[in-house]
Amino acid sequence: MDIRAIDWNEAWKRQQSGVFDDGWNRAYWDKRAPHFAMSREGGPYVERFIELVNPEPQWRVLDVGCGSGTLAVPLASRVREITALDISSVMLDSLRVRCEQHEIDNVATVRASWTDDWQSLALEPHDVVIASRSLVVSDLRQAIEKLNRFALRRVCISTPAGEGPLDPAMFRAIGRRRRFGADYIYVYNLLYQMGLQANLHFITYRENKSYRDKDSVFTALRCRIGELLPQEEKILREYIDSAFSCRDGRWRRIVPRTVKWAVMWWDRL
Repeated sequence: MDIRAIDWNEAWKRQQSGVFDDGWNRAYWDKRAPHFAMSREGGPYVERFIELVNPEPQWRVLDVGCGSGTLAVPLASRVREITALDISSVMLDSLRVRCEQHEIDNVATVRASWTDDWQSLALEPHDVVIASRSLVVSDLRQAIEKLNRFALRRVCISTPAGEGPLDPAMFRAIGRRRRFGADYIYVYNLLYQMGLQANLHFITYRENKSYRDKDSVFTALRCRIGELLPQEEKILREYIDSAFSCRDGRWRRIVPRTVKWAVMWWDRL
């Protein structure tokens, strides 16, 4: 089969269906916001993503799906200004607190979803638009077209390569058959079909997050799963006992997982 004959947007929709259904509503992300705030440290992904963006001091940057400021905060000192857009008001509250703590005054926040009319919110085109690990959309083509409309110079996005940050062993342990969503190849092939010749780079690292106690581990993992039955909670705690250990007063995975993200960027002509 000629892959050019595949409708990659429809393929994306089919693969995403039933996988991230919670991701379209504000309440879901409001609930997850405290966990994002606790795990907002930089790390290899943030450092490498910013290197690939290669920011310039005069740029105005639109950060779509900014969360609690994983990229907006470290980018703020390297560009003229940032507009941080997110569906969750709790995420944006956390970002504003972080900006106050770091005396950052060039980050403006906008509460909006992918499907909202950004122009009606007086959002203007920016030099660079980024969507880092935030393409939780049903219509990928529509989202990419929107990013393009609001970018004057460049668009930079990232998506999972393979399973991304999700742990298949954890889902197997609790007896759930997890179907993982569409990864980067759907995105890259759609970009090709749209006539966008994107650069591609993989960020690969060993995930070695640390937690203050086992309850913190449980909370973090449960956020990735969703609501649990009592028996599933018991099994998840048993999984934590087998997969995590306490070293130097912090809980970490005994064998760190390898995580891979695909970063794609293209210049506006």
